Order: sequence, then structure tokens, then C-alpha cells
Amino acid sequence: MAGQVALDIPRTGLPKSVEYRTDSDATKRRQEQLKTVVTSVLRTYPWLSYYQGFHELTMTYVSVFGSSRPAIEAAKMTAVFLVRDSMSSDLDNVLQQLRLLYVLLKMISPEIHDLLTELDVPAFFAISWVLTWFAHDLNEFSTICRIYDFLITMPPMQVVYMAAAVIKRSENAVLAYERDFAVVHTQLSKLPGSIVDWAAVIDDSYYMQIDYPPTKLQHIGKCYLPKMSAISTYESTWKRLDPARPLAVESLLPQVRNGRHPLATAVAASSDAAGEKRKGNRMAGVMDLTNTAQKARNLAAEHKWSLVVATVASATMLMYAWLMMQQLQLHP
Repeated sequence: MAGQVALDIPRTGLPKSVEYRTDSDATKRRQEQLKTVVTSVLRTYPWLSYYQGFHELTMTYVSVFGSSRPAIEAAKMTAVFLVRDSMSSDLDNVLQQLRLLYVLLKMISPEIHDLLTELDVPAFFAISWVLTWFAHDLNEFSTICRIYDFLITMPPMQVVYMAAAVIKRSENAVLAYERDFAVVHTQLSKLPGSIVDWAAVIDDSYYMQIDYPPTKLQHIGKCYLPKMSAISTYESTWKRLDPARPLAVESLLPQVRNGRHPLATAVAASSDAAGEKRKGNRMAGVMDLTNTAQKARNLAAEHKWSLVVATVASATMLMYAWLMMQQLQLHP
């Protein structure tokens, strides 16, 4: 995969934003940072595989943070907990998610589902949406940041619900397409660029995942994700890190005390008294930071400061993930 990374990095441009320089020197500097971030993630977690699109997802972090170090941490957490299915040895899990997209469409827009089924249009038109969190398909950086702000605080499959919301919001236009496979597939792939109100898409997708959670969609469509999918493990890992119940992470430890953690190459849990004291102090510090970050995030959202929202939300996510990794020792 090193060869593919070397090919992808040079052709990764900076996001279009008045807040960033886009001259050749700035682009080259960001590309070097991007290379550092991507290679660091892959070296830290050799059990993850690079996929085309991860560089675009990561470039958003590089652009928001402006330096490699925090971007590396954000990318690591995203890779391990949110886009892990995309970083397996193949894209089978992602294709399963796209099948669930059609199950969801059948629930929320039977007419569009019937159209796609009639023309036998696969869900490949949405693959870049899922793999890059729409970064590949949008030009406005503030919009990309708003989407990332939402997705890093939601379950791994939320981007699929966003894909469904994009299609549902364009329902009249989609149903008016010429009944031709090539036309429908091509036009569907361009839908994100036609969306004006992304806040409405985000709201729609949020309520969709409440009405049709992943487990329900799998049952309806008889299309089941593997037990170690990031979506399947979300409840037992990431979601357990609740700021209102900071000690809930302790319940995860018995699962890994006598063996290897399924998400990492090696796991060891320290149980000495000094270690427990350090964990308690560290946890308290993280929770203080998290509460402060939440206040800042709410203020940023109130004033619609997109970049600040993305940055603070990323920082909050990193605090949760850092806490988990310290407790479970998922890092080398």
C-alpha cells in the first residue's frame, strides 16, 4: 500500500477556503504533513489497510489542525473506531453497509428504491461518500467541517444515514431522471454537490438512525455485518465512554485481561494500586477537559463557527479515544 499512498498524496489538493493559502508552497507543506499522518497511522496499526480515500479524509484533519501531531491522533482514532471497516483487507464490510443503504431507502423512499432496483443500479455511486465522509464530493471546506463535526460524534454508520438523507432530500429530482442505468448512476453520484441545506441533511440522518438503527436495518434486510465490524463493536467500546459515567470504561477491562483484544495486536491491563491511582487522576483530568471542550463547542455551534466547531469536536473525540486507549492499552 506504500506505493498507493505515494501516488495519492501528491494529487491531494488543499480544501477551498478563504482561510487557507493555496499556493504551491502551502500545498506542498500540507502534502508532507498528510504523508506523515497517513504513514504514522499505518505504522502504528499495521493490521489496518490503506484505502483510496483515506488521504482525503485525513487531509481535513491536517487542514483543521494545521500541524501533523494533532492530526495524527485524530486520524488514529477515526481509523480504529469509526472507519475501521474501510481499512480491512477488502471492502466487503463497506459493501455490506451500502446494501443496508438500500434497505434504508426502501423504508424512507420506496419509489426511489423501486427505481434503483428496477434498473439494477448498485450503490457504488455512494462509495466515495462513505469512504471520505463526502470530502471527495464537496468543494466548500466549511461544509466539509460541519459534516465531520457531526460524524466524529456519531456511530460509524452515520455516514450511510447521511447518504440516505441526501437521496431523500433530492427525491423529486431523482424520480425525474431518465430511466437509464448510466444516467441514473451518474446523476446520483453528483447529488452531494447539489445539496444546499446540509444542516437539514444532518438533522434528517440523525432521526433516521433513531428510527432505523443498524441492528434493525440488518434484521429487516437480512444482511448482517460481522461481529467485529466497527458498527457492531460501537456499543461495547466507543459508546461506553460516557462523560456522565466516566468509570464505565472499567467494565471493558475483563474482556481483555486474559487475552488479546480483538481490535489490536496486543493488550495488557495493569491492576497495581499505583496504576489504578494514575488512571483515576488521568481520567479526572480528561473529564475536566471534555466538559470545557463541550462548552466551547456549544458556543461555536451557536455562532456557526465551522472550523472552530470541527476543531473542538475533534479535540473532544480525541479525549474520549485517548482515555479508552490508555485504559485498554491499544497503542504500542
